[in-house]
Amino acid sequence: MDIRFLIVVAPFLIAFFYTLFWLKKWGAFNSSNNDLPKKNSLENESIMQSYILENIFLTKN
Repeated sequence: MDIRFLIVVAPFLIAFFYTLFWLKKWGAFNSSNNDLPKKNSLENESIMQSYILENIFLTKN
């Protein structure tokens, strides 16, 4: 293996594994069923916000 390869690739490998470490620490890879209602409520809230924005623009024009 060439030393130039290590010099170029090593920072990217370190950054990749460091990112995986923090994602695991923050719980990004936990698959729990408790997240499903939260996602649905967030989708419903975003839909309601879009309706509110549509109403604001429709009433001003």
